Amino acid sequence: MRITPKAIKKRIVAAALPAVLLCTLLTSCGGAGAGVTVINGVASRNTISKPSSDASLHFSSPEDEYADTGIQSGFIELRLDERTESFGIYDSSAGTLCTALPPRPEGNTLPAINSGMVSLRVIAGTDIYLLNSQDNSVAYGKSSVKQEKDGCIFSYDIFPSPDTASKKIFNHSDIGFHIDMAVRLKDGSMNVNVRWTNLTGNPEAFIESIEPLNYFGAYNTAEKGNFLFVPDGCGAVISTSVFDESFESLSFAVYGADPSCPAEYSGSATIPSFGIKKGDSAFAALIENGDAAAVINAEKATGQTGFNRVYSSFNITPSSYKDNTLCISKSQSVDSIDICYRFLSGKNATYSGMASAVREQLIRDGVLSSRAPESADSLPFFLTLTGIGKKSVGSLEYQSVLTDFDQAQDMLVRMKNKGIDNVNVRYTAAKTGGSDQTDITSSRFAARLGGKRGLASLSEYITNQNMKLFIDIDILSSAKGFRGRNACGISGEDTGYTPSNSVVSAMGVSPAVRSLRRVSALRKAVAAVLSRSSEGNYTGVCLNDAGTLLYSDFSQDGMLRQQASETVAGTVSPLSTGNEIMTVGGNFYMLKNIGSIVDLPLSTGVSKSGAYTPVPFLQLILHGIADYSGYAINESSNSDETLLRYIEYGACPHYKWNYKAISGNGESDIYYYDNTINSAADFYAEANTCLYDLRDARMTDHYKVSDGVFCTEYDNGAMIYVNYTDRDATVRGVVVEAGGFLRVN
Repeated sequence: MRITPKAIKKRIVAAALPAVLLCTLLTSCGGAGAGVTVINGVASRNTISKPSSDASLHFSSPEDEYADTGIQSGFIELRLDERTESFGIYDSSAGTLCTALPPRPEGNTLPAINSGMVSLRVIAGTDIYLLNSQDNSVAYGKSSVKQEKDGCIFSYDIFPSPDTASKKIFNHSDIGFHIDMAVRLKDGSMNVNVRWTNLTGNPEAFIESIEPLNYFGAYNTAEKGNFLFVPDGCGAVISTSVFDESFESLSFAVYGADPSCPAEYSGSATIPSFGIKKGDSAFAALIENGDAAAVINAEKATGQTGFNRVYSSFNITPSSYKDNTLCISKSQSVDSIDICYRFLSGKNATYSGMASAVREQLIRDGVLSSRAPESADSLPFFLTLTGIGKKSVGSLEYQSVLTDFDQAQDMLVRMKNKGIDNVNVRYTAAKTGGSDQTDITSSRFAARLGGKRGLASLSEYITNQNMKLFIDIDILSSAKGFRGRNACGISGEDTGYTPSNSVVSAMGVSPAVRSLRRVSALRKAVAAVLSRSSEGNYTGVCLNDAGTLLYSDFSQDGMLRQQASETVAGTVSPLSTGNEIMTVGGNFYMLKNIGSIVDLPLSTGVSKSGAYTPVPFLQLILHGIADYSGYAINESSNSDETLLRYIEYGACPHYKWNYKAISGNGESDIYYYDNTINSAADFYAEANTCLYDLRDARMTDHYKVSDGVFCTEYDNGAMIYVNYTDRDATVRGVVVEAGGFLRVN
C-alpha cells in the first residue's frame, strides 16, 4: 500500500474535541443523560405565535424609500429600509434592488407570513414559540441598526410578547433572545454573519432553529426564465413561470438527514448552496459556517405564502418528540452562522454562472483545491468490484466469494485487451465481514480472496499497467458494533443506519444495520489504516460511509454534526499524504483532499417535471478539479439515456461488476461482467475520444438548446451537444444524431 510509514502517524492531526457531556454512558449508550434534557409524559405540545397588528412590517418599502449608505463593493451597494429595520442590495450592473423582505402585494389585505430578517423557533418546556424580528422586535421598538465602514449590524431583541419586551429586569422564566446580524460587503459579495444570546437566562428556553433572511430575493411574479436553484442531487432548477399543480414545498438536509436525530426531508444535498434568478439578475448563496446544521428550503408562489423563495434554515438545538417523550440537547450545533451571497447579472445570471461563483468561493475558503487531475493519455474507467457478498438459503445466510484477487486480475486483463486501459478499481467487500464489513481497526483482508500473495500479484499488475487500486473502507460504521463505543442517539439508543447495497439486495439479502462509531474515536481508525502499509501496495482507499454519512453523537464524549464534520475532515486528511483518496457520494466538506469521486449524483431525488429540471451544478463546480463518475451504468433501467447523461455531465464511465454470477448461468445478472463488458468497451471508446483531453478543463456553461438537446461548454473552447430525442437535431449548422452526441471544437 502506498501509505507513508510509521513516521506519518505522528502527523495525524484531529480537530480539537470539545468536552461536551451529552449522554451518561451505562451499558453502551444507556439512555439520555447529562447533555440531554428529557421530559416524560408530554401528551401534546403548544405552538404559540402572536403576530403584531402591523402586517406591513413583513414587506419591503418602495424602492425609492430605501436610504443610501455609501457602502459598496464592486457593483453592489447596501441600502437601508429604515421603516422595517431591514436592507436591500442594489446591483448597479443590472439596475435592480434585491430586498431582504418580499415586495408588498397589491390590495388592502396583506397575507400573514413570517418574513423577517430572522425567524426563530424556540422551545421552552413543552411549548413551541414561533418568533421573528418584525413581529417580536421591530414592532416592540427593540431593534437597531449600526452602520460601519463595510456594512451594517442589525440587532434585534426578540420577545414573545410586548409585556416581556417592556421589562427592564427579567425573570428566569421569561423568554427573550438577542440577535446580531452583520451584513458586510467585500470583494463584490455580501457576507452575512448571525449570532445570538439568551437575554433572560431562562435555562429551559432554547433556539431550536433559525431562518436568516428567509425571504431574501423572494418575488411573486411569473416571468419566463426565472427560477429557483436547489441542491437536490446534481442540482435542480425550479421554473417559477411554469405552473405545476403537484409542486409542494421542498426541504433538503445538507449532507443528509442525521440518523441520531431523525427528521423527514424531501431529500439530501451534498453542497450547502442555493440561488434565485429574477429577470437579468441572480444571486448564489454558499453557507460557509453552520453547513452541517443546515436545511435548504424552497417554495413556489403557488404555495401558502404566495412567493417564490429559496432559503436556508439551521437546526441549532437538536430535539426529538416521540411516544410522549421530549428530548432536547443542552448543547447547540453551532454558535454562529455565515452565508456568502454572490450577485450575478446579464449573461452570467444563469445556474452555470451560479456554479462558477460558488466554485470560486469554495476555492477561496479552502474547501476545494484548485489543482487539476493528474494528466493521463486516456479517460479513467471506474470499476467497482465486490469481493465477498452474502446469500441466503431459507433462514440461513452465508458468505459467497464474487470476485477474488486472481479473478479481478483476469477481468482487468480482458478489459485491457478490449481497449480499456486506464482503470480506477474500487474493491469493495474485501475486508473482514465482506459486504458486512466489521470495525476497520481490527479487520483484515479476507483470506478467501487469495491472501497476501493474491493481493500482491493484483497490485503489481495494476501498478505496471498504470491503473489504480482503491480498497473500499468504512471508517464510521461497522456491522458488528464497537464494543461499548457506539455513537448514541438523542433518545439514548445506539445510533445505526442501513446502507444501500444493490449487489447484496440482488443476492436476496437485506444489508445489515450498521452501528456508528463515536466520532471522538475516529483517530484510532485512521491510525489503523495508516499502520497497515505491509498489507499491499495499493494506490489508496475509498472512503465509503464518510462520503455520504454525517451524524451527531450524544454519548458522553460525543459531539454534534457541525463539530463532527470538521473532525471527520481533519482526521482523514493524513490518509492523503503521499496517497490518493477516493470517496463515495461527494459531501463537500470531505472534498479538499479527494482525487476522485464515485457515485456523484447525475440526477435528482425529486422527480423531474415541467417545472423541475435536473442541471449539472455539482459537475460545473468539480470538473477540472477531480475525476468523478455517477452511479453504475449497468444498474440503469435505461442505459442509452444514462450513457448520454455521462457525456453531457462530463463523467467518467462507471460499471459495477462481479466475476461470478450471483445465481444460475448469469444471463439476467446485471452485475455479471461478461454480460456488459463488450458494450462497456464500446461506450468507453466513444467517451474516451470525446472527453479524455477535457479532464483538466473547467466546465463553463450548460444549457438547453431545444427540447431534448443540450450543450456543455468548456474553457478550452470545446462544446459537446447531446440529443436525447429520436430525431436528428441541427444546431449551428451541425447535425447531432438522434440518441447521440457530437463534440465541436
